[in-house]
Amino acid sequence: MSTALTFTDKKLVDSTLVAPDGAVHYTTSTDKGFMGRKTTTISAASGLVGLINWRKKVFVINGVQQSWEDLKQRSNGIFSSEREWHWGSRSYKLKFQNSNKELLATPTFSGVAGTVRFTTFQPHLFHQNQHAAIHFPHEIQDEIERMFLLMAILQMEIHRQDQLDNATATNATMVQAAANQ
Repeated sequence: MSTALTFTDKKLVDSTLVAPDGAVHYTTSTDKGFMGRKTTTISAASGLVGLINWRKKVFVINGVQQSWEDLKQRSNGIFSSEREWHWGSRSYKLKFQNSNKELLATPTFSGVAGTVRFTTFQPHLFHQNQHAAIHFPHEIQDEIERMFLLMAILQMEIHRQDQLDNATATNATMVQAAANQ
């Protein structure tokens, strides 16, 4: 059995994560500046606070700061979407699957069998949109570990969205340039 938390807004970094019973487990809020995102604060119902500093590329959990460079590495070569993320002695392999609609965080250490599953926001034209959701397995009860995994998943998903937005903007520019010739 897993704990399913749903993002209430398609903007993941400015949202609330709620359980099926409506209980709020996390709130995300982002400060933005002229150059885009600065920091995202993630507040847990338990009082734990995490911070993603997008410009300095660091995570802060309970006052412990770690750079992304120290926390993640590529696992299967330069073209792979798989990344290995470490917090303390625990590490997880994060990989997009199902045409980038799902991100799985699989533990690489013994003693935990569960995989964290994140599903992306899916817009639908003729029926209700499917909100993004994260499913924590029952085996992962440590609040700091959950915060770290939520932050790593958000970082990878926002990076994927940014790449998609940049590709779309580039294509639009090329189409406009071709039309002007």
